[in-house]
Amino acid sequence: ESVSRLVKKFNVSLDNLLVIHDDLDLPLGRIRFHRGGGWTTHRGVGSIIAELGRGDYSLLRVGIGRPPLVEADIIAYVLSDFTPEEEAIMAVVIPRVSEAVLCLLSDGLEAAMNKYNRVL
Repeated sequence: ESVSRLVKKFNVSLDNLLVIHDDLDLPLGRIRFHRGGGWTTHRGVGSIIAELGRGDYSLLRVGIGRPPLVEADIIAYVLSDFTPEEEAIMAVVIPRVSEAVLCLLSDGLEAAMNKYNRVL
């Protein structure tokens, strides 16, 4: 609801919307730009799509990896604090996310995808 309200209040074109979210399907610290369009298994992104009525906006996925055990509680994992080792990785990733957003704003989505979607 909050994204939908902001989009409407400030008359934001979905071409200018960027949603940054965590992603279990990316290894911890990996980032990846994506252009939306369809349903996703990420509940927050799915909620935004439902509220906006469409999903054709930019996404920046930030990998948090999957819990080590198959039977692990995904919700508890996503909401838990990072371990000290994970915090060290995220301390490097957060500035990289900032750089990626600046690249998107200055050079466009395709250039940002080409630069930041590759495996490092």
